Amino acid sequence: MLFATCIKEIATATREETVLGAVVKHGNGFVIESDDGDYIVKGKDVSKFAGKLVEVTGTITESDKGEIIEVKSIQELEETEPE
Repeated sequence: MLFATCIKEIATATREETVLGAVVKHGNGFVIESDDGDYIVKGKDVSKFAGKLVEVTGTITESDKGEIIEVKSIQELEETEPE
């Protein structure tokens, strides 16, 4: 039973999501600042997107430093002016 409990915890520890937010330099790396919170970026060099609004798809993992997104794809979004 303990084994099944551990498997369940591991299975819920990561999830794939698409996040909309801004790429911001943070220390030696980057974060995605979104309305749902900040995500530490891992997996791809996102430096060319610094200061840009992006759509990022990746695997999110909880850590003691916050949520980490392992980037699978990233696309710059066009910012539009509110009407």
